[in-house]
Amino acid sequence: MKVALIGAGPRGLLVLERLIAWQRQMSATPLTITLFDPYPIGGRVWRRDQAPQLIMNTAAQHITLFYDRTVQEPGPIMPGPSLAQWAAKEAALFLRSRGKSAESYLKEAATLGPNDYPSRALYGYYLAWFYAEMHRRKQPNVQLIFKQTLVQAVTKVPFTVHTGAGSERFDAVVLALGTMENSLTREHAALTAFAKAHQRVYLPPSFPAEGDLSRLGPQDVVAMRGLGLSFFDYVSRLTEGRGGRFIADNQGQLTYQASSEEPHIIAGSRRGLPYHAKARNEKAPGEAWPPRFLTAQQLANWAASGPITGEQFFQGLKAEAGFVYYSLLLTQQHPEVDLPAFQADYMTDPAEALAALKLPEADQLDWNALTTPPKGADDAAMMAYLAQDAAEAERGSKTGPLTSALEVLRDLRDTIRQVVDLGLLTDDEYLDFFLRWFNGTNDFLSIGPPVIRIEQLRALMAAGIVTIAPPQITITTAGNDFIVGGQEANFECHATALIEARVPAPNAGAAQNPLMQQLLHDDLATLMELQLAGDRRFQSGAVLVDRHSAQLLDQQHQAQGKLFFWGVPTEGLNWLTTASPRPFSDDVNLRLANRIARQIMDQL
Repeated sequence: MKVALIGAGPRGLLVLERLIAWQRQMSATPLTITLFDPYPIGGRVWRRDQAPQLIMNTAAQHITLFYDRTVQEPGPIMPGPSLAQWAAKEAALFLRSRGKSAESYLKEAATLGPNDYPSRALYGYYLAWFYAEMHRRKQPNVQLIFKQTLVQAVTKVPFTVHTGAGSERFDAVVLALGTMENSLTREHAALTAFAKAHQRVYLPPSFPAEGDLSRLGPQDVVAMRGLGLSFFDYVSRLTEGRGGRFIADNQGQLTYQASSEEPHIIAGSRRGLPYHAKARNEKAPGEAWPPRFLTAQQLANWAASGPITGEQFFQGLKAEAGFVYYSLLLTQQHPEVDLPAFQADYMTDPAEALAALKLPEADQLDWNALTTPPKGADDAAMMAYLAQDAAEAERGSKTGPLTSALEVLRDLRDTIRQVVDLGLLTDDEYLDFFLRWFNGTNDFLSIGPPVIRIEQLRALMAAGIVTIAPPQITITTAGNDFIVGGQEANFECHATALIEARVPAPNAGAAQNPLMQQLLHDDLATLMELQLAGDRRFQSGAVLVDRHSAQLLDQQHQAQGKLFFWGVPTEGLNWLTTASPRPFSDDVNLRLANRIARQIMDQL
């Protein structure tokens, strides 16, 4: 039997492990698995040659590629280490075997704690080790092949994978594609043309580890549009990556020692705030706040009674976060309150229970304040805001009332996925509330950087390297410059470069990837459409698949045998497809990888 895995990033490797595990248990039939990727094992995002200061936003002990006993899809177990466990045990021998560039990560691996945030390159080495480990664990009648090449097309009857080097037939094909670059929008094309005509630098949405920053120097003013994870990556490359150093005083406060090679950075976004810092992790693998309002029974009741509104869902999610927030707050600051009695009242009626407490305004969980920039347009107001954000994050994911409450959004990801998968929202609500509002709000509140990045940003602002623009950033051009504006009438800055500080949005219809274009052109793939009120239709950029089986659906919405598709291009149909597999949590990635592999192996 021959299986093609197109994409050698984490998802492709998850399916590889499951195929090997099932083959060990089920069959003596020879199995050949061929992985295709234009980048080395690990894929583009986790390249091992990227700058070492680019770090992940997930704690090392919360990252795995190994299936475990909490996964509800029954399958054979081949235990293996999390990233943190690998760094402590297997990493040193593997890194030494990979030459000098790998040996430079020996110190990081040796000192990496379970709650530290590893470099993305070190995760890349974990992925490379994992592939080598699969070679070691496979049965003698299993052959693993890796072809570092771009797949141009996949055709069927029989399945055939086409590359620049030729074509090859397979019994099953799994497409595990990641983020893909899109064709330029009209605005991006105009800005690209402007930059070329005026000898300026413009980087459209892309991968921050790869953007060419060599033309930028201390004489430049660099505008960045976006204050999420890509923003912090670009800032790191233009500061630490230029030889600058962060120095901590006796109280742990950072100051920045410039190298004189940094440009000045002006950054902003529509909201005007950097993503909230991740809480200092206090949770063991698999440890999570349980649902109390958005329970499986509540979701089933909603599914039986018909569509709900986005507001109903969000009220339930806020109640979940509020239970954690007020339970911790009362324990730490109001011991006079009967906590069990309050919790019982809150479970019955959250609003009534909170009204009875009569807490001061400063102690209340204010969702509007969480997403609103501080008053005052000066740097001092932003510096104070960032200091508070960092201090709250340092209180921890089980101790700090606010950061523990925001952790609920992370811990209930599977519950939120069920709201999507069960179709609890009408298509109108799904588009307007979930896709257009909730996704951005959730990212801002729960998918932010490690707290060290917020502390570094404060130091860079104090050093005059970074300026945060007012909300509702605008970009125009005049003369030879990009002009940065905002909602403050008197704010205007000239910039010699502009960076779109975000990765390309998932949009298969606009993707430049030749395989994606071919699949759509040949009707092997189609895009998800929403049926809106007034007989209107909205075509998303999400590839349409069977959510349960992950089989790719054609234009007639029919599955095509053992042709599977999962990952980032399905974002919009599926939810939060970029999350790393989390150990001992019945992780959705482990479930789906196991389901795909089992369907492939069933005929054996």
